[in-house]
Amino acid sequence: MIEVSVVLPIYNGEKTLCSTLDSLLAQTYKNFEVIACIDGSQDNSELILREYGAQFKKITILKNELNRGLGPTMNRLVHEAKGKYIAIAEQDDYYYPERLQLQVDVLNTNPSIGLVSGIAEFYNGRKVVGKFPGLLVRGEKYPQGVEMFLLNYRNHLKVVNSCIMFRKCLHIDKGLYFTQHYPSISIDWTYILRFSLVSNIHGLPQVLVRLDRRPDRDSVTSNKTKQFKATRELLRAFAYEFPQYIKQEDFDYAMRTQYLLELGRKSSTSYLFKWFQYYLKCPTDRRYINNITSRIRSKFLK
Repeated sequence: MIEVSVVLPIYNGEKTLCSTLDSLLAQTYKNFEVIACIDGSQDNSELILREYGAQFKKITILKNELNRGLGPTMNRLVHEAKGKYIAIAEQDDYYYPERLQLQVDVLNTNPSIGLVSGIAEFYNGRKVVGKFPGLLVRGEKYPQGVEMFLLNYRNHLKVVNSCIMFRKCLHIDKGLYFTQHYPSISIDWTYILRFSLVSNIHGLPQVLVRLDRRPDRDSVTSNKTKQFKATRELLRAFAYEFPQYIKQEDFDYAMRTQYLLELGRKSSTSYLFKWFQYYLKCPTDRRYINNITSRIRSKFLK
């Protein structure tokens, strides 16, 4: 009986898909199926999947004739999954060999944990340039319940979404789903926020995935204007939906977190104008001072 279903949404993934599939074949844990869904793309992704098919214990290839987006595609993948655990993979990431085994061990031995993730490396095409989330990198643990919800709301997503594994029964019993209301860049964030209110989330202190962050990669997250707009809408919507947890100060803090992220995309003149504008609204938030100090230091070092 298959224990884990690895779900793999694909959209124009032919350039990086082989590396992802190779990393799944190299997993030390073998009792898993792969369920891939090609979301309306017309490249060679299906051919690549069929060439790899015989090497996996079981592989299922689904197709959306039209591009439906990541949310509906993920919901279809989870529906088709036969395993009791669902592991998410992405078409342009590399998974370290122990990834699945480490996560299965956690879920098998800790029934109170509904979802497990780990640490991600950021790879720029030449070297690893960072690790995320800092909380796990520092050896700390995720809080639980409302505290976890607020951590991921106030500071934005602190769970590596491309390598999560969760219990399918919990997903079904709690009525969870991947939304299509937001652009694809926000669906994992909304899922983690809701999940944190129905079950415990565990973070492994190990690197499980290497994320492809080469400058020339084609990704929805490259559209920063769309990403920023979606984030602001998400923060407002959750504040309306969960007023019992999200107070005004939480919403304000979360929005300032977003403003700081947006500042990083500004040119020098535009940056200074926006920085002063945001700083004057809340001069007590030390993150603004840290931000401009870091900006000046980086410019000076260049």
